[in-house]
Amino acid sequence: MTNFLEQLPKRIRDIAESLNVLTPEEVLTTPRVKFLDTRVTSVYTLVRKCTPDDVRVLKDAAAKWLAETPLTADSLFKPLANVRWSRVSFGCPALDRCTGGGVVTRGITEICGAAGVGKTQLLLQLALCVQLPLQLGGLGKGVAYICTEDVFPARRLREMSNAMEARYPQESLNLMGNVFVEHQREINTLMNCVVNHLPRLLRQHSIGLIVIDSVGAIFRLFTDYLERAKLMRRLANALISYADKYNCAVVCVNQVSSKCNGSADDAPSLGLQWSHLGRTRMSITRVPKQHMVQDQLLTVRKLEILYSPETPNDFAEFLITAQGVVELPAKVRRL
Repeated sequence: MTNFLEQLPKRIRDIAESLNVLTPEEVLTTPRVKFLDTRVTSVYTLVRKCTPDDVRVLKDAAAKWLAETPLTADSLFKPLANVRWSRVSFGCPALDRCTGGGVVTRGITEICGAAGVGKTQLLLQLALCVQLPLQLGGLGKGVAYICTEDVFPARRLREMSNAMEARYPQESLNLMGNVFVEHQREINTLMNCVVNHLPRLLRQHSIGLIVIDSVGAIFRLFTDYLERAKLMRRLANALISYADKYNCAVVCVNQVSSKCNGSADDAPSLGLQWSHLGRTRMSITRVPKQHMVQDQLLTVRKLEILYSPETPNDFAEFLITAQGVVELPAKVRRL
Protein backbone atom coordinates (compact mmCIF):
# COMPACT_ATOMS: atom_id res chain seq x y z
CA MET A 1 0.00 0.00 0.00
CA THR A 2 2.20 2.78 -1.30
CA ASN A 3 -0.13 5.62 -0.15
CA PHE A 4 0.41 4.54 3.45
CA LEU A 5 4.20 4.87 3.16
CA GLU A 6 4.06 8.13 1.24
CA GLN A 7 2.25 9.93 4.05
CA LEU A 8 4.99 9.06 6.57
CA PRO A 9 8.09 11.17 7.36
CA LYS A 10 11.11 10.05 5.34
CA ARG A 11 13.05 8.65 8.29
CA ILE A 12 10.04 6.55 9.35
CA ARG A 13 9.45 5.42 5.77
CA ASP A 14 13.11 4.36 5.47
CA ILE A 15 12.77 2.18 8.58
CA ALA A 16 9.73 0.39 7.18
CA GLU A 17 11.29 -0.11 3.75
CA SER A 18 14.54 -1.46 5.22
CA LEU A 19 12.53 -4.34 6.73
CA ASN A 20 10.22 -4.72 3.69
CA VAL A 21 7.29 -3.84 5.95
CA LEU A 22 5.25 -1.95 3.39
CA THR A 23 1.62 -2.17 4.53
CA PRO A 24 -0.13 -1.08 7.75
CA GLU A 25 -1.11 -4.70 8.44
CA GLU A 26 2.54 -5.75 8.34
CA VAL A 27 3.55 -2.83 10.58
CA LEU A 28 1.09 -3.90 13.29
CA THR A 29 2.05 -7.58 13.16
CA THR A 30 5.82 -7.00 13.09
CA PRO A 31 7.41 -7.31 16.56
CA ARG A 32 8.73 -4.09 18.07
CA VAL A 33 12.22 -5.60 18.54
CA LYS A 34 12.64 -6.02 14.78
CA PHE A 35 12.24 -2.29 14.27
CA LEU A 36 14.61 -1.46 17.12
CA ASP A 37 17.35 -3.56 15.49
CA THR A 38 17.06 -1.52 12.28
CA ARG A 39 19.65 1.02 11.20
CA VAL A 40 19.05 3.44 8.32
CA THR A 41 21.14 6.03 6.52
CA SER A 42 20.54 9.64 7.58
CA VAL A 43 21.43 12.97 6.00
CA TYR A 44 23.37 14.12 9.05
CA THR A 45 24.85 10.81 10.25
CA LEU A 46 26.07 7.82 8.31
CA VAL A 47 23.89 5.38 10.23
CA ARG A 48 20.89 6.14 12.43
CA LYS A 49 19.37 3.56 14.76
CA CYS A 50 15.62 3.20 15.03
CA THR A 51 14.35 4.54 18.38
CA PRO A 52 11.29 3.56 20.46
CA ASP A 53 9.70 6.87 19.45
CA ASP A 54 10.11 5.96 15.77
CA VAL A 55 8.38 2.62 16.36
CA ARG A 56 5.51 4.32 18.18
CA VAL A 57 5.02 6.84 15.36
CA LEU A 58 5.04 4.06 12.75
CA LYS A 59 2.59 1.81 14.59
CA ASP A 60 0.29 4.71 15.47
CA ALA A 61 0.21 5.72 11.81
CA ALA A 62 -0.63 2.15 10.78
CA ALA A 63 -3.42 1.89 13.36
CA LYS A 64 -4.88 5.23 12.28
CA TRP A 65 -4.77 4.20 8.61
CA LEU A 66 -6.60 0.94 9.27
CA ALA A 67 -9.15 2.56 11.58
CA GLU A 68 -10.98 3.88 8.51
CA THR A 69 -11.79 0.28 7.55
CA PRO A 70 -12.53 -1.87 10.63
CA LEU A 71 -10.62 -5.16 10.67
CA THR A 72 -10.61 -8.19 12.94
CA ALA A 73 -7.38 -9.40 14.52
CA ASP A 74 -7.77 -12.70 12.67
CA SER A 75 -7.85 -10.99 9.27
CA LEU A 76 -4.35 -9.58 9.82
CA PHE A 77 -2.92 -13.10 9.85
CA LYS A 78 -5.00 -14.69 7.10
CA PRO A 79 -2.37 -14.08 4.38
CA LEU A 80 0.14 -15.97 6.51
CA ALA A 81 -2.27 -18.81 7.21
CA ASN A 82 -2.91 -19.35 3.51
CA VAL A 83 0.73 -20.21 2.82
CA ARG A 84 1.64 -21.58 6.24
CA TRP A 85 2.40 -25.10 5.11
CA SER A 86 4.10 -24.40 1.77
CA ARG A 87 7.21 -26.55 1.41
CA VAL A 88 10.11 -27.07 -0.97
CA SER A 89 10.73 -30.72 -1.79
CA PHE A 90 14.20 -32.22 -1.35
CA GLY A 91 13.69 -34.19 -4.55
CA CYS A 92 14.35 -37.35 -2.52
CA PRO A 93 11.31 -39.34 -1.31
CA ALA A 94 13.04 -40.53 1.87
CA LEU A 95 13.94 -36.99 2.95
CA ASP A 96 10.49 -35.67 2.05
CA ARG A 97 8.82 -38.38 4.16
CA CYS A 98 11.09 -37.56 7.09
CA THR A 99 10.49 -33.79 6.94
CA GLY A 100 6.80 -33.82 6.08
CA GLY A 101 7.33 -32.69 2.50
CA GLY A 102 10.59 -30.72 2.53
CA VAL A 103 11.75 -27.33 3.81
CA VAL A 104 8.95 -25.11 5.10
CA THR A 105 8.54 -21.53 3.87
CA ARG A 106 8.41 -20.14 7.39
CA GLY A 107 11.28 -19.08 9.61
CA ILE A 108 14.88 -20.24 9.26
CA THR A 109 15.80 -23.86 8.61
CA GLU A 110 19.32 -24.69 9.77
CA ILE A 111 21.30 -27.58 8.29
CA CYS A 112 24.42 -28.42 10.27
CA GLY A 113 27.15 -31.00 9.81
CA ALA A 114 30.86 -31.61 9.56
CA ALA A 115 32.94 -30.50 6.58
CA GLY A 116 32.46 -32.64 3.49
CA VAL A 117 29.39 -34.43 4.82
CA GLY A 118 27.14 -33.27 1.95
CA LYS A 119 25.45 -30.07 3.16
CA THR A 120 26.17 -28.12 -0.02
CA GLN A 121 25.04 -31.05 -2.19
CA LEU A 122 21.69 -31.01 -0.43
CA LEU A 123 21.41 -27.24 -0.88
CA LEU A 124 22.14 -27.50 -4.60
CA GLN A 125 19.34 -30.02 -4.96
CA LEU A 126 16.97 -27.72 -3.06
CA ALA A 127 18.02 -24.88 -5.39
CA LEU A 128 16.87 -26.99 -8.33
CA CYS A 129 13.72 -28.43 -6.75
CA VAL A 130 12.31 -25.03 -5.75
CA GLN A 131 12.14 -24.14 -9.44
CA LEU A 132 9.87 -27.08 -10.23
CA PRO A 133 6.11 -26.47 -10.52
CA LEU A 134 3.87 -26.97 -7.49
CA GLN A 135 2.67 -30.40 -8.59
CA LEU A 136 6.29 -31.65 -8.55
CA GLY A 137 7.07 -30.31 -5.09
CA GLY A 138 8.56 -26.93 -5.99
CA LEU A 139 7.33 -23.35 -5.92
CA GLY A 140 8.11 -22.41 -9.51
CA LYS A 141 10.53 -19.75 -8.24
CA GLY A 142 14.22 -18.89 -8.31
CA VAL A 143 17.01 -19.02 -5.72
CA ALA A 144 19.17 -16.45 -3.93
CA TYR A 145 22.38 -18.27 -2.96
CA ILE A 146 24.92 -16.47 -0.74
CA CYS A 147 28.33 -18.13 -0.35
CA THR A 148 30.52 -17.08 2.58
CA GLU A 149 33.16 -19.81 2.47
CA ASP A 150 33.93 -21.56 -0.80
CA VAL A 151 33.39 -20.60 -4.43
CA PHE A 152 29.93 -21.51 -5.66
CA PRO A 153 30.06 -25.02 -7.24
CA ALA A 154 28.59 -24.03 -10.62
CA ARG A 155 29.98 -27.08 -12.43
CA ARG A 156 28.37 -29.45 -9.95
CA LEU A 157 25.07 -27.57 -10.19
CA ARG A 158 25.20 -27.92 -13.98
CA GLU A 159 25.69 -31.68 -13.62
CA MET A 160 22.72 -31.99 -11.27
CA SER A 161 20.51 -29.66 -13.35
CA ASN A 162 21.12 -31.73 -16.49
CA ALA A 163 20.00 -34.83 -14.60
CA MET A 164 16.86 -33.12 -13.29
CA GLU A 165 15.92 -31.69 -16.68
CA ALA A 166 16.27 -35.20 -18.12
CA ARG A 167 13.99 -36.49 -15.35
CA TYR A 168 11.24 -34.01 -16.30
CA PRO A 169 11.47 -33.63 -20.09
CA GLN A 170 7.85 -32.43 -20.29
CA GLU A 171 8.70 -29.29 -18.30
CA SER A 172 10.35 -26.24 -19.89
CA LEU A 173 13.02 -25.74 -17.23
CA ASN A 174 15.81 -23.18 -17.15
CA LEU A 175 17.34 -24.31 -13.87
CA MET A 176 20.74 -22.64 -14.20
CA GLY A 177 19.21 -19.31 -15.22
CA ASN A 178 17.23 -18.84 -12.00
CA VAL A 179 20.03 -19.20 -9.44
CA PHE A 180 21.34 -15.81 -8.28
CA VAL A 181 24.73 -16.10 -6.56
CA GLU A 182 26.60 -13.73 -4.22
CA HIS A 183 30.01 -14.26 -2.59
CA GLN A 184 30.44 -12.48 0.75
CA ARG A 185 33.43 -13.26 2.96
CA GLU A 186 33.06 -10.54 5.64
CA ILE A 187 30.27 -9.80 8.09
CA ASN A 188 29.87 -6.16 6.98
CA THR A 189 29.44 -7.06 3.32
CA LEU A 190 27.13 -9.95 4.22
CA MET A 191 24.86 -7.68 6.25
CA ASN A 192 24.84 -5.10 3.46
CA CYS A 193 23.92 -7.83 0.99
CA VAL A 194 21.07 -9.19 3.13
CA VAL A 195 19.68 -5.83 4.25
CA ASN A 196 20.07 -3.83 1.01
CA HIS A 197 20.75 -6.02 -2.04
CA LEU A 198 18.52 -8.98 -1.21
CA PRO A 199 15.28 -6.95 -0.84
CA ARG A 200 15.78 -5.50 -4.33
CA LEU A 201 16.29 -8.98 -5.76
CA LEU A 202 13.15 -10.23 -4.03
CA ARG A 203 11.12 -7.35 -5.47
CA GLN A 204 12.47 -7.75 -9.01
CA HIS A 205 12.43 -11.56 -9.27
CA SER A 206 10.25 -14.36 -7.99
CA ILE A 207 12.46 -15.99 -5.34
CA GLY A 208 11.34 -19.10 -3.44
CA LEU A 209 14.55 -20.02 -1.61
CA ILE A 210 17.25 -18.03 0.19
CA VAL A 211 20.44 -19.91 1.08
CA ILE A 212 23.39 -18.77 3.21
CA ASP A 213 26.28 -21.22 3.01
CA SER A 214 27.37 -20.77 5.72
CA VAL A 215 26.60 -18.63 8.78
CA GLY A 216 29.12 -20.56 10.86
CA ALA A 217 32.03 -19.47 8.68
CA ILE A 218 31.14 -15.80 9.21
CA PHE A 219 30.36 -15.72 12.93
CA ARG A 220 32.37 -18.44 14.65
CA LEU A 221 35.64 -16.42 14.78
CA PHE A 222 34.07 -13.44 16.59
CA THR A 223 35.60 -12.64 19.98
CA ASP A 224 33.09 -9.91 20.88
CA TYR A 225 30.14 -12.15 21.71
CA LEU A 226 27.78 -9.30 22.52
CA GLU A 227 28.31 -7.73 19.09
CA ARG A 228 28.03 -11.16 17.48
CA ALA A 229 24.68 -11.76 19.16
CA LYS A 230 23.35 -8.41 17.91
CA LEU A 231 24.48 -9.08 14.34
CA MET A 232 23.05 -12.61 14.32
CA ARG A 233 19.72 -11.28 15.57
CA ARG A 234 19.65 -8.58 12.87
CA LEU A 235 20.47 -11.15 10.20
CA ALA A 236 17.84 -13.60 11.42
CA ASN A 237 15.14 -10.93 11.74
CA ALA A 238 15.75 -9.78 8.17
CA LEU A 239 15.62 -13.33 6.80
CA ILE A 240 12.46 -14.18 8.75
CA SER A 241 10.73 -11.05 7.46
CA TYR A 242 11.59 -12.02 3.86
CA ALA A 243 10.22 -15.53 4.41
CA ASP A 244 6.95 -14.12 5.73
CA LYS A 245 6.56 -11.43 3.08
CA TYR A 246 7.60 -13.37 -0.03
CA ASN A 247 6.59 -16.91 1.00
CA CYS A 248 10.10 -18.25 0.51
CA ALA A 249 12.14 -20.86 2.34
CA VAL A 250 15.30 -19.75 4.16
CA VAL A 251 18.10 -22.27 4.73
CA CYS A 252 21.29 -21.47 6.64
CA VAL A 253 24.22 -23.85 6.87
CA ASN A 254 26.07 -24.17 10.15
CA GLN A 255 29.28 -25.95 11.03
CA VAL A 256 29.87 -28.22 14.02
CA SER A 257 32.39 -28.00 16.84
CA SER A 258 33.81 -30.62 19.18
CA LYS A 259 32.44 -30.60 22.71
CA CYS A 260 34.80 -29.71 25.56
CA ASN A 261 33.50 -32.46 27.88
CA GLY A 262 35.23 -35.22 25.95
CA SER A 263 32.06 -36.47 24.26
CA ALA A 264 32.46 -38.03 20.84
CA ASP A 265 29.44 -36.10 19.55
CA ASP A 266 29.86 -32.77 17.79
CA ALA A 267 27.61 -29.79 18.48
CA PRO A 268 26.46 -27.07 16.06
CA SER A 269 28.63 -23.99 16.33
CA LEU A 270 27.48 -20.49 17.44
CA GLY A 271 25.82 -21.84 20.58
CA LEU A 272 22.45 -20.88 22.02
CA GLN A 273 22.64 -17.36 20.58
CA TRP A 274 22.02 -18.76 17.10
CA SER A 275 19.96 -21.84 17.95
CA HIS A 276 17.16 -19.70 19.45
CA LEU A 277 16.78 -17.79 16.17
CA GLY A 278 15.98 -20.76 13.94
CA ARG A 279 12.67 -22.55 13.48
CA THR A 280 13.95 -25.95 12.39
CA ARG A 281 17.34 -27.61 12.82
CA MET A 282 18.53 -30.62 10.84
CA SER A 283 21.87 -32.40 10.93
CA ILE A 284 23.70 -34.45 8.31
CA THR A 285 26.14 -37.20 9.28
CA ARG A 286 27.89 -40.13 7.65
CA VAL A 287 26.64 -43.62 8.45
CA PRO A 288 29.21 -46.45 8.82
CA LYS A 289 27.90 -48.38 5.83
CA GLN A 290 28.26 -48.17 2.07
CA HIS A 291 26.26 -49.08 -1.02
CA MET A 292 27.32 -49.90 -4.58
CA VAL A 293 25.79 -47.71 -7.31
CA GLN A 294 26.91 -48.25 -10.92
CA ASP A 295 30.21 -49.85 -9.86
CA GLN A 296 30.88 -47.02 -7.40
CA LEU A 297 30.94 -47.57 -3.64
CA LEU A 298 29.08 -44.70 -1.96
CA THR A 299 28.91 -43.77 1.71
CA VAL A 300 25.43 -43.65 3.22
CA ARG A 301 24.44 -40.31 4.78
CA LYS A 302 21.77 -39.57 7.37
CA LEU A 303 19.59 -36.48 7.74
CA GLU A 304 18.10 -36.11 11.22
CA ILE A 305 15.57 -33.58 12.49
CA LEU A 306 16.90 -32.21 15.78
CA TYR A 307 13.93 -29.93 16.41
CA SER A 308 10.93 -28.67 14.47
CA PRO A 309 7.54 -27.29 15.55
CA GLU A 310 5.50 -29.53 13.23
CA THR A 311 7.48 -32.73 12.59
CA PRO A 312 8.77 -35.37 15.04
CA ASN A 313 12.45 -36.08 15.62
CA ASP A 314 12.96 -38.49 12.76
CA PHE A 315 15.77 -39.42 10.39
CA ALA A 316 16.27 -40.70 6.86
CA GLU A 317 19.24 -42.17 5.02
CA PHE A 318 20.30 -41.14 1.52
CA LEU A 319 23.08 -41.30 -1.05
CA ILE A 320 24.87 -38.61 -3.05
CA THR A 321 25.33 -39.68 -6.67
CA ALA A 322 26.38 -37.91 -9.84
CA GLN A 323 22.69 -37.13 -10.45
CA GLY A 324 22.16 -35.65 -6.99
CA VAL A 325 20.66 -36.72 -3.67
CA VAL A 326 18.74 -40.02 -3.90
CA GLU A 327 17.16 -42.42 -1.44
CA LEU A 328 18.54 -45.87 -0.69
CA PRO A 329 17.18 -48.77 -2.76
CA ALA A 330 14.33 -50.63 -1.05
CA LYS A 331 16.41 -53.77 -0.43
CA VAL A 332 19.08 -51.79 1.41
CA ARG A 333 16.49 -49.95 3.55
CA ARG A 334 15.09 -53.28 4.78
CA LEU A 335 18.48 -54.50 6.03
